[in-house]
Amino acid sequence: MDMKDAPLIGKDALDREVRDLSVIPWWGLERKTVEWYPRIDPDKCSGCGVCFITCGRRVYDWDQETDRSVVTHPYNCQVACTTCANLCPSKAIEFPSVDEAHHAAAKAQVVKKAYQKTKHIRNKDKDRPLND
Repeated sequence: MDMKDAPLIGKDALDREVRDLSVIPWWGLERKTVEWYPRIDPDKCSGCGVCFITCGRRVYDWDQETDRSVVTHPYNCQVACTTCANLCPSKAIEFPSVDEAHHAAAKAQVVKKAYQKTKHIRNKDKDRPLND
């Protein structure tokens, strides 16, 4: 399935259309088999909305009752992205260990596939074989 074929789930905070990316495989793996997404510690969350505004993949929605962001589309999160956690002023957002992303990348052979996809733009004199 191509990204443009994924179901539309709404718009983000900046009024951009957002699709359900959980149906798009990540490097050949079903996205829902990769446990990479944010978790918010409600005791630390100040309700500033930085995560809601900065995430262009609509991982978050705004909860009117608690006046805070909530994770509603966890598998829309880009594997290994931690932008929201890096920007969170109250350090309320946590992700799994980066080892989880490394494990998924190894399982999906991301390095080998990325190497192949970028081969056409490499300086041919600097090309070297990829270790399997």
